[in-house]
Amino acid sequence: MRFDLSAAPWALTAHPTQPGHDLPPALSQALAAGVPATVPGSVHTDLLAAGLIEDPYALGAEPRLLWIAHTDWTYTTTFALDPDALNHDRLELACDGLDTVAALHLNGQPIGHAANMHRRHRFDLKAAARAGTNTLSLRFRAPIPAAEEAQAQLGALPHEGHGGNTLKPPHNAIRKMACSYGWDWGPVLPSAGIWRAIAVDAWSTARIADLRPAVVQATEHHATIELAVDLHRASHAPIAATATLTDPQGQPAAAVDLSIHDTQATATLHVPKPQRWWPVGHGDQPRYSLTVTLSKPNDATPLHTTTARIGLRTITLDTTADPAPGNGAAVEGLPTGEQMTLLINDQPVFLKGANWIPDDCFPARSETPTRLRQRIDQLIAAHGNCLRIWGGGVYPSADFLDHCDARGVLVWQDFMFACAGYPEEAPYAAQIEAEARDNLARLCPHPSVVLYNGNNECIWATFDWGDEFRSLRDPNNPRGFGLHYWLDLLPRLVAELDPSRPYWPASPYSGSMDHHPNQNERGNRHIWNVWHGDGQYRNYLGHYPRMATEFGYHGPPHAATLLPRVPQDQHTWNSPALEYYNRNGGLGGQQHTDHRLADDFIPPHDNLDDWLYLAQLMQARALEMGCTWFRALSPWCSAALYWQWNDCWPVSSWSAIDGAGREKPLYHATRRFFAPRLITIKPQRPVPEGQPIGPLAVYLHNDTPTPWTGPLTAQRVDLHGHPVDTVELQANVPPRALHRIDLPQAWPTRPTDPALVVQELCDASAQTTPATSHAPAPAAWWWFAPDKDLAYPPAKLDVQITSSDAHTHNITLTAHTLIRDLHLFPDRLHPSATVSDNGFTLLPGDTTTLTLHCPVAVDPAALSAAPIMQFVNRFGKTGAE
Repeated sequence: MRFDLSAAPWALTAHPTQPGHDLPPALSQALAAGVPATVPGSVHTDLLAAGLIEDPYALGAEPRLLWIAHTDWTYTTTFALDPDALNHDRLELACDGLDTVAALHLNGQPIGHAANMHRRHRFDLKAAARAGTNTLSLRFRAPIPAAEEAQAQLGALPHEGHGGNTLKPPHNAIRKMACSYGWDWGPVLPSAGIWRAIAVDAWSTARIADLRPAVVQATEHHATIELAVDLHRASHAPIAATATLTDPQGQPAAAVDLSIHDTQATATLHVPKPQRWWPVGHGDQPRYSLTVTLSKPNDATPLHTTTARIGLRTITLDTTADPAPGNGAAVEGLPTGEQMTLLINDQPVFLKGANWIPDDCFPARSETPTRLRQRIDQLIAAHGNCLRIWGGGVYPSADFLDHCDARGVLVWQDFMFACAGYPEEAPYAAQIEAEARDNLARLCPHPSVVLYNGNNECIWATFDWGDEFRSLRDPNNPRGFGLHYWLDLLPRLVAELDPSRPYWPASPYSGSMDHHPNQNERGNRHIWNVWHGDGQYRNYLGHYPRMATEFGYHGPPHAATLLPRVPQDQHTWNSPALEYYNRNGGLGGQQHTDHRLADDFIPPHDNLDDWLYLAQLMQARALEMGCTWFRALSPWCSAALYWQWNDCWPVSSWSAIDGAGREKPLYHATRRFFAPRLITIKPQRPVPEGQPIGPLAVYLHNDTPTPWTGPLTAQRVDLHGHPVDTVELQANVPPRALHRIDLPQAWPTRPTDPALVVQELCDASAQTTPATSHAPAPAAWWWFAPDKDLAYPPAKLDVQITSSDAHTHNITLTAHTLIRDLHLFPDRLHPSATVSDNGFTLLPGDTTTLTLHCPVAVDPAALSAAPIMQFVNRFGKTGAE
């Protein structure tokens, strides 16, 4: 018997706790009396819905709303219980998410405390509940004082990640979403509240807490599931449990009686000829239904039944030593080391994707199935197959994982530790174990979860991040800083609770504390000395990681996302408003972006529209350079997961999808550089920073199950798009393989030849461009000089518009000159307008057709001009023409 409390009438009241952070006088009366609240939700979103505060994302709102984080808050509701509920053996309050430090009371009696946002809680209501009306209250401690008090109690440990935020609360002292205290892409907006589902459960004898189906074998012929069922028991009365497995077509696949061991039931299920689950791009995602039923012996009436949809697949993380230098890579000059490759069903998978952060500063607002599915589907449309859930956010919801399961998106799951040392003392250590146990059990049924990772950059910090972090590894340091969790506790818990999945201690990590944790030769790497370094994005070519699991390049959001929040008199690239919406540290957010933009262009400081376009373009170019190089390094390198996929507010950051869900130029570039078949031009060996590029080669990465054969053409072209030299090539690439074709060594020595282009000559059915686009065959470009040194011709193209209905328009573009990096910005037509594809370099005679969805009439003249249509021909050596 379950009573969902989300539909109950909730009220929110405030309790000021700190002098200097009093409630605004105009709000004191309303907040003392109580305002309507939504559950799941948060204090900020409830106050916003009540009209009591401004939008937390408004310009300058953050410090004006800081009082919220220094205030205690109480959520109160009433609900009715009938006598039948009280007659059950147990009556419990089930909380899927409490943010964060809370004291709970029922009818004025204390029923428990919580201090961890990242786990589920259950509280006994039996002694305090009564038939009829009951009053439940949850008082949440102010989140900034809660963190500061915890740090004072436990002792300070270093913490980083706050970027340009001046306020840096100790996010590591409390088990709360770390980035709510501000990050280098996020504001300081720590909230409180009931952020996931809450309900009253009435049950007797026993109930199922979690299903943990460990798929330990899944071949073509046979699958084995070691099933463990976690039980809550009200007594030692005898119980029985059965498990049934139904195949994806609804037919019985296996059935078994479970053995009961006090609070756990176990069984082994055998499945002949299983339908195996595969990552997207590698096969289908069939799912079986696993149902477990508890009952009393010789009684057919169920006590409790739970069903999970599972996938039959095996996961291996191959970290064996290289059999030879380079591990079979086509790129020259690679040493020996240790492999790091993820295998699904014994098949290596090249991970293509990005890092995931909370999609909103207030997670309950972003955990709707529609919004989560949109972000995941955007990744699939860009040919991605993996999301890394970053350790400074939250563990994903069931809706998020269900959609990843259904679509074949792999989930690299961090435990929630990021950029800090973490206390190992009580009571913190007990919270960590409870959190890990809870999430391992909750995530176990989901086939998309393929790896658990101990932390984000916490071990790396103790090697490279200054004396405060380095001192943590000093043998004379008496305090633990989290190493016990990452090297001992978490791997033990994974082996105990979810043994079918690999565990990795950190990102980055090189397999042992005896090695520097951020090496090229072994483990996984984070590469930040390109964006934060002194060189151009070509410096990605000096890196040769086994797995690149975090690397990124900054770019602003779309104008429709950013500029409505910026006063007209601050529509300049370096205005205080644009700096406010850029939390990157170092030089200052906008200055750093401008500094990097100057690598390729003379920054157009007098025109914000142009500056935004070029800054976004630089982001797309940089990630194209990095990701295509890492694919060229296959199989030495087996992952390109860039930072970051999404954003939590309207900010300039490293994301491909901005805070309003709009797809930046990086997103459209991703669709090309993660395409199943990739042509790229790269050096024949890694290029140390500051060194000449050297001879070039064409690399063909075939991430498909079929051979790739057919003719290619390689050309040197001048800036008018006219060929200087042409070489005919032949693709002959086995499935899931890479092939290198060297280009003539004389070509790169001619500085008067500014570009190389390699194109696939094939029929339309073999092209990897989206069906909605009629762009030329897939192509790779190499440019020998930055745009500021190139005298592009004035762009000449025809634009034709045909409309199938009032909102759907086909845009046909025909180039009469070389046109580089053409982008349409449909948000400049209407905030909801979208375009099917974007970001083209066209040769004379090339034609491409796009689909534009726009709820207003489209003016061809406006569409063809900046800021709606942009290309870099305007920004070359001779400037605009």
